[in-house]
Amino acid sequence: MKLDISALYTLHRMELVNHLLRIVKCPETAQDLVQESYMILARTADDAVVDHPRGFLYRTAGNLALDHLRHNKIVARHVEAELANDTATQSSVESEFSKAQWQTLLHQAIDELPPRCRDVFILHKIRGLSYREVTTMLAISESAVEKHIIKGLLHCRKRLGGHFNFPQKDSG
Repeated sequence: MKLDISALYTLHRMELVNHLLRIVKCPETAQDLVQESYMILARTADDAVVDHPRGFLYRTAGNLALDHLRHNKIVARHVEAELANDTATQSSVESEFSKAQWQTLLHQAIDELPPRCRDVFILHKIRGLSYREVTTMLAISESAVEKHIIKGLLHCRKRLGGHFNFPQKDSG
């Protein structure tokens, strides 16, 4: 018997989105993962009999959510490591450039970013907002914030070369 994917989608979509939302904490990502789960179910159902489609969907969606979280952790560790490397070179940067010159170059580099990327970069890196706060403020997904931050960091690093180091936010 052929699975009616459309009926399953109508029946379980919101339930599955809500389940994934508790895991990934991002409505857009949860919906993307649900869509991907249904596509996997449809491909699998073409080749084999799926006895328990709801269970299959939950297991698939859960696995996709865990993969998503693992990927985000890896990217976050990579960004942190890059920032740590940049911090280690800060003293040599300050001896080569005065702080004012360096800030001028950084602001020019940030101004060259596309508008959405620039907004995300400034909110997170300059104003110190968390990814979640940026997602709420700009109504975009956490993965979009992450991509914009990475794009901004890479651009600034490319533009400033070996002199790139993001200053720590002043506490005052």
